[in-house]
Amino acid sequence: MRLIICFIDDSDFEHDLVRNHIAPSAPELTFVQAYTFEEARERLGREIPALFLLDLWGQDSSVAQPALTSKAELEKQVSQFKTLHDVYEGLENFPGDQTNEYLKRLFTIVDSWRNLFEEVCGRIGQNRKYGLANLRQVRSNFPGVPAVFYTRKSLISDAVAMFRVGADGLFIKPTGQDDGDTKRLTKAYAPVLIEELALIVDRLVEGLQQHDAFYRAQRGQDVKALVSGWRNFRIRKKPSPPAP
Repeated sequence: MRLIICFIDDSDFEHDLVRNHIAPSAPELTFVQAYTFEEARERLGREIPALFLLDLWGQDSSVAQPALTSKAELEKQVSQFKTLHDVYEGLENFPGDQTNEYLKRLFTIVDSWRNLFEEVCGRIGQNRKYGLANLRQVRSNFPGVPAVFYTRKSLISDAVAMFRVGADGLFIKPTGQDDGDTKRLTKAYAPVLIEELALIVDRLVEGLQQHDAFYRAQRGQDVKALVSGWRNFRIRKKPSPPAP
């Protein structure tokens, strides 16, 4: 039985990163890649993945006329944001908790940019509906299989939404100064990511056996074979004890 990580993302660039810079660091695992849940289900056939790795942000088809925000509109909004001058003005003479006041003022700037980013993304039809819908499909069709998000653009509100619908984890995609730098960072991060994903499977894989009857009926598969295969994989991956 193949040990599968099923990756769902709507970006060609992200699929290239996984195919060429993450998957090679885990040759004992098989990466099944898809752009939608339906495509993933078709590619999986009757197989059960050990884990789903899901992008969060994607194109929202309900946005009828996606459009870029004009530079003039962005400049107008940014001109109304607090500045570093506002952060430091009068801070030395602030009568209360100076550190807390400093962080509050600084966060006001961060929050303004965060809200603007979410607004701009909304106008072009990019939001978290894509990833959350895929997670709901995973939960319905593959009960007990761990599912985590692997995202670059997530906000605090996204994290709250993810865990409310039962995500098993959240990982941030490395981001460099350009595509080449992002590829380099992704390759360097890949072994860490693979081990973190494996630890999640370690923690949850036993629970799959509760759904054995479901998978036998729906997919004709024995969950125990997947659980056993995963255990053996992890045993092989453990470093040998040092010689006495």
